[in-house]
Amino acid sequence: MARKLMGSKSTGGASGSAPMTETLICDKCKVEFELVDVAFKYLSRDFRYKVPRCPECGQVSLPEELVTGKMADVESMIEEK
Repeated sequence: MARKLMGSKSTGGASGSAPMTETLICDKCKVEFELVDVAFKYLSRDFRYKVPRCPECGQVSLPEELVTGKMADVESMIEEK
């Protein structure tokens, strides 16, 4: 579980990436998350997305934009088949 700290860090909101608007600290490792390109497999579909990830243990924080956007799109594509 990540801990949010006050402050902001903007990395831009390009397609395929999650803008980091807050500093996230890993509860386990006590280090700041970094924006990293991560490979996801969801419902038999593969895609890459930049998300905040702990550089020590690899834990990721899934932004709402990814869960309600990209993953919802994958669900819709599969349901239509």
